[in-house]
Amino acid sequence: MGAWGVGIFSNDAADDVREDFRDLMAAGFTADEATTRLREEHGVERLGVDANDFWLALAATQHKVGHVGEHVLERAMDIIDDPVEMERWAAKDRRRRAAALAKLKSTLESPPSPAKRLRPRTKVETRLELGQHVVVPLPGGERSVLLRVTGVTEDRGGRYPHVVVVEWNGQERQLHKAHRLPATLDPTRMRDDEAWGFTLIGEPSDPSDLRVLSVVTDRRTPTRQWESGTVVKWSELGGQVDAASTAESS
Repeated sequence: MGAWGVGIFSNDAADDVREDFRDLMAAGFTADEATTRLREEHGVERLGVDANDFWLALAATQHKVGHVGEHVLERAMDIIDDPVEMERWAAKDRRRRAAALAKLKSTLESPPSPAKRLRPRTKVETRLELGQHVVVPLPGGERSVLLRVTGVTEDRGGRYPHVVVVEWNGQERQLHKAHRLPATLDPTRMRDDEAWGFTLIGEPSDPSDLRVLSVVTDRRTPTRQWESGTVVKWSELGGQVDAASTAESS
């Protein structure tokens, strides 16, 4: 499901639906037109039970912004009441998922918000490019982290760099060979040899205090078989690093 939690929007599909619907409404589509287009773009008819994420997210979004398509809320209510929805979840997550669904049901049973005028979102942007190495100061100014850009993705929301954390001892002289340093293993990795990575979202652009190094990856740069890709804002990167450090030391 591409999920990182039990919330209605704690998965890739739902998060995309929310933003895509708002974009279409801002572009002048009606709720029904936007619903039809999103069903086609997301391939809903082929998803089977995993289409639940689409309908729940669409209903929650439409209710909140006051632009409700025909039968969308009813479809979501049917999903909430269907035991099949809970069967998608591991036993340890079902209680919290049930609470999230109950909260959404209560919301959908109330009248939708008055129709809001939606404006096009500000696109995020990055100046980073594949292969670059970047030194990022962390909050407090006493520490920095070294990142390697392993890809850049572009969608309706803008451009986002994918990065991995690089093993660096914090010394300036080591940065001259940053492209020879291995990626750090993810402290919570799901698979062996998984690099610790992030997809970073601009606010709306990269921080101004990034330092892009002159060295770039080449055929001799160490690689790992896998890399994680938690989606975080640049401003949240320090918290992610601190949380991982705490987990490792405990």
